[in-house]
Amino acid sequence: MTANVRVPCVLGVAGILIFVVGCDAPQSANISDPVVQTVADENVPTATGSPAGAFAVQKVSPGESWEKAVQPLIVRVSNQSFDDPDVNLSATLDGVALFDEVFAVEGQHAVTLFGVDVAPGSHTLTVVSDSGAVVEQAFDLPVGEQRWLVVDYWYFDPDTEGESWGGEQEPGPSFNVSVSDEPVYIS
Repeated sequence: MTANVRVPCVLGVAGILIFVVGCDAPQSANISDPVVQTVADENVPTATGSPAGAFAVQKVSPGESWEKAVQPLIVRVSNQSFDDPDVNLSATLDGVALFDEVFAVEGQHAVTLFGVDVAPGSHTLTVVSDSGAVVEQAFDLPVGEQRWLVVDYWYFDPDTEGESWGGEQEPGPSFNVSVSDEPVYIS
């Protein structure tokens, strides 16, 4: 019977600790504030012209205002594959982790932006899918200018040729990547 008394006591103590720790959290955080993270890894090699150290990344999720995309580098990511509707993509910029998450195809118009505060110079973006596609895109970021890297993921399932795609593309996973000096919208 003692065991029955201990369980509620332990749960009660755990609840009090959670409450006390939760009350100590900062109260000024706004849940609608954009997600900003600093990415750093001093031990990862960087490309020529790339800054060593950290850069801040601001994520703009599908449906959010693109007005937040004011950083020097904007990486625009979209899953365009109905044959792979939830793909995990990971990316590095000059060997430093940029993102690693699942992108849903939805209606092929779900776009996620990653605004990156990175120094001018020569850079390389590498993106890898969990389905085996890999792409590497080198680009230059001039001083005082903005660059948009558009990354579209595609997967054409060889078993659904003629059903979900026309057969004019190569079956399997792939990326289309382009570089622009102005915003690239999706219609």
